[in-house]
Amino acid sequence: MLAHGDGVRPRRLLWLAAVYAGLAVLNLFVLFPLYSMLITSLKDQATTLTVPVQWWPKAPTVQAYVSMWAGRPYGRYFLNSLAVASATTAFSISLAALAGYGFSRYRFRGASALLMGMVGTQMVPGILLLITYFKVVSVVELYNTLTALVIAYTSFVLPFATWILKGYFDTIPTELDEAAMIDGCSPLATFRRVVLPVAVPGLTATAIYAFLLAWNEFMFAYVLTDSNEKYTISVGIAHLFGEYSVAWNELMAAGMVAAVPPIVLYMFTSRFLVSGLTAGALK
Repeated sequence: MLAHGDGVRPRRLLWLAAVYAGLAVLNLFVLFPLYSMLITSLKDQATTLTVPVQWWPKAPTVQAYVSMWAGRPYGRYFLNSLAVASATTAFSISLAALAGYGFSRYRFRGASALLMGMVGTQMVPGILLLITYFKVVSVVELYNTLTALVIAYTSFVLPFATWILKGYFDTIPTELDEAAMIDGCSPLATFRRVVLPVAVPGLTATAIYAFLLAWNEFMFAYVLTDSNEKYTISVGIAHLFGEYSVAWNELMAAGMVAAVPPIVLYMFTSRFLVSGLTAGALK
């Protein structure tokens, strides 16, 4: 006769096997487009149109990457996107952290309505604001500048980032603030020296959101810029679509290059995110 534990273990192993099988299928589903982009970028132009599809090129080549960087100003597009995304992240996180902390720690009349009003702006489709943004940046002579993109993206990120950080600051005990003030810290010093270190997970998650939004955005970048010197990488990739043909290998090579910064960002920040969560729990 089997003991009770003898029946539990097989069921547990079966459950773990099913979970891992599901995760494997999910990973395959997620990674397949990236693999397709990679192998297409390693083909020549003629091979990209062959039928049946070659799931690995017979003669891999990096000519698409060479043509992309040598024949088109993708280095400039890449640096423009990096500058815009980094500036947007820095400004939005700085402002959202202060605003979120203020909403979390201070009570004043209309605070809830103001916060809900800010979050409510996220429900407005971005395309409805496009003409207004275009007119404003034209009047203030910021058209075809990276500054206009940074301002636009920061305005998109700020309401949601403020709401996210306000919720995270709510989870941090106010006793930390009180202890710091008893020790002689001013409110700003308490925020900078005590609260921010504990809020690293929230800040990291919000920074990733801000960076990815600015890095991937296309519509405003396409309308608010009109020269190779100011195009971001998303606009540069769009220009690969010709009127009569598309260089699919160069298009996929450009997509692979554009995917590198978000991947690298996640690889580096995931470690800080986990360590920050642990630190916050311990404190």
